[in-house]
Amino acid sequence: MHTIEKMDIKDYEEIITLWKNTEGVGLSGSDDSKESIKKFIERNPDTCFIAKNDDEIIGTIMAGSDGRRGHIYHLMVKPEYRKQGIGRKLLEKAEEGLRKEGITKAFLVAFRENDIGNGFWEETGYKTREDLYYRDKRLLD
Repeated sequence: MHTIEKMDIKDYEEIITLWKNTEGVGLSGSDDSKESIKKFIERNPDTCFIAKNDDEIIGTIMAGSDGRRGHIYHLMVKPEYRKQGIGRKLLEKAEEGLRKEGITKAFLVAFRENDIGNGFWEETGYKTREDLYYRDKRLLD
């Protein structure tokens, strides 16, 4: 049986290993460093969660906000645990936390080639925006 718990930086090594071994996930060295993830969890303690089966982390979600819009990152479930509602439960917990903060809209970025992830996002009501360009700029090397 699995449980949903708040994410804690003490689990970073297991979490980053899960992320690195999940197809369709893109990681950034500095953005996904232990220090960066610790800072994110500290800023967003009620919107970042892990799913566990006994003592094994089998899923994650990180969500936060800028005070206006919610942002969702790194929702994933180990392949052998998919199709059991775990991803939906993680998403529901994160969305609940965002709503409690007064956030009324959330967005995320998914790779076009991530068919499994994009199928999940469509099923859960997240629509593709064709009227926007996603842009980014590295501020530090």
